[in-house]
Amino acid sequence: MSIPFEQLLPMPIERFYDTFKDKKYFVAKSEENIFKDHFSWTELDMYLNSHKLNGWERMPQLQIVTPTGKYCHKKAEVKLTREEIFEYWKQGCSFILTLSEFLNKTMWKQCEEFEKYYGIGQANLYCSNQKGARCFPIHADSTDNYLFHVRGSVRWYIYNEFEYDCPNRDEATVETVIDLSEGDLLYIPKKLYHRVDTLSPRISISFHFTERKAKPYKRVEWIDWLGEINGTTI
Repeated sequence: MSIPFEQLLPMPIERFYDTFKDKKYFVAKSEENIFKDHFSWTELDMYLNSHKLNGWERMPQLQIVTPTGKYCHKKAEVKLTREEIFEYWKQGCSFILTLSEFLNKTMWKQCEEFEKYYGIGQANLYCSNQKGARCFPIHADSTDNYLFHVRGSVRWYIYNEFEYDCPNRDEATVETVIDLSEGDLLYIPKKLYHRVDTLSPRISISFHFTERKAKPYKRVEWIDWLGEINGTTI
């Protein structure tokens, strides 16, 4: 189930806005995997197997961190085949499923919780099948980033510099190294440099959001199609 924004914070919300928002990262460690229902290996397997079944195109948002850069399935002029995609997975290339909040109710509802405090956002899934998988190099995001660690373990490198103070990312210096386990949360403010290493097979969800506008954003309601069928709760 989704988790209210205030419950995700390891401090009162007033302190978050005064001390951390747009200024500093934070980590919230958990003794249990509070994100276990957000996404699973089984769901990833079902999604990836939907590609080109009987010729149907069902996974436009897939991106792959390849040895030569980023492959974006939606934008690529030459599309990879199922077999080529599977080969990249076996080679240890990380897969990113952007705009993945529509894949299940929990991620959709989690976006709704964030959008009570932010503008419109999205969930991106980061999936790797091994330790030392190929991941993005050091970079900074244009929006606040909440990392839900769902499966496995990862090592994050958080840098001292923000992009607007240090345009050349190669000159940025590491401030701290953080290992995340299942159920841990990492907040990275927009424009702060960071990168990640995988310590095992992993699934992480990155929730990104724009700043809140004068008129709050309201996403389309998730409809409970199943509900009660013939008086039986599904």
